[in-house]
Amino acid sequence: MIIISLMTVATIINRPKQIQQLEAYEQKLTNISTHKVSEEHFATGRNGQIYIFKNTYENVTLESVKDILSEEKISWREVNKRHLIGYDLDDNIGVEIIRDINTKAIIVKLEKDR
Repeated sequence: MIIISLMTVATIINRPKQIQQLEAYEQKLTNISTHKVSEEHFATGRNGQIYIFKNTYENVTLESVKDILSEEKISWREVNKRHLIGYDLDDNIGVEIIRDINTKAIIVKLEKDR
């Protein structure tokens, strides 16, 4: 019980830093912010240790979003032609870019763990 309580307190203390790092990534996408149609911010995982920003854009391409975010040192992996996964080793931020088949919208998911 004490360990779980300590983990919860540590998570609460680290959350502002996580949010700041994710906001810095989100600011890189200001060029396409006029195309943003939805935005979600939420915590998940055990004790809310993983913080996620999920933005949806219309009228942009998967490649243009990748190019904007590639200014950082991100290692990319292509799952398929409409799904890319990247990871920034410097800031420990996961990036997922998905093109929705039905709506043609681009979903950008930024994830920060601890």
